[in-house]
Amino acid sequence: MLLDTAVKDRATRAAAFIEELADAGLHKHVTQPVACAKGCSHCCTTYVISSLPEIFRLARALRGKAGVTARIREAANRSKSMPQLQREIDRVICPILEDHACSEYPHRPVICRAVLSTSLPSCIRFFEHGGTEKFMFPDNLGAWRSYLVIMLRAALVLAGLPYQNYELTHALDVVLARGDAEERWLAGEPVFAEVAMDRLDLEASPLSKIVEGLAGAVRPTI
Repeated sequence: MLLDTAVKDRATRAAAFIEELADAGLHKHVTQPVACAKGCSHCCTTYVISSLPEIFRLARALRGKAGVTARIREAANRSKSMPQLQREIDRVICPILEDHACSEYPHRPVICRAVLSTSLPSCIRFFEHGGTEKFMFPDNLGAWRSYLVIMLRAALVLAGLPYQNYELTHALDVVLARGDAEERWLAGEPVFAEVAMDRLDLEASPLSKIVEGLAGAVRPTI
């Protein structure tokens, strides 16, 4: 998908594919009961990072919706100068929420799809009261999310595109302000130069080595 340069929105299409794959995989591999339900938004005040293809896809769904676009601009202005770790202290509510529910649930990034909890009380203690207990994820959730991240990142590497994650709200604001942001990014322009990159992507990591290894293994086949 990402190598098909005749398609101007190929990043958006790749994001749709990876998110559909996420839903199918989570449905199959997460067998424990989860405590998450509509109206539960305790985790929607944290620092959220996302891949750029997923940000393009989400922005497309939001475009033309004046109310939420204004909230995104306000949240971006408030949070873009706030260090990543500070966001865990000074919470900024996700501007896409409406009545404690995600207004763009079908288009939410993988990071949001993969935050599932088996314990509502532990969520409240963790997110609302700053508890230090271990977050109660379902078994296999972390591994499955890692597979998806590695897959998308390797595809971006093979397409010669940046694979790093960026702060969601500010990146959305940038895309919504520029109708041709995806096309410009695919052409190599530094559209997100002013947006905070995930601090884990600022240096080499075991994950980046896995991504490079997978890309290297696949490259001779394409």
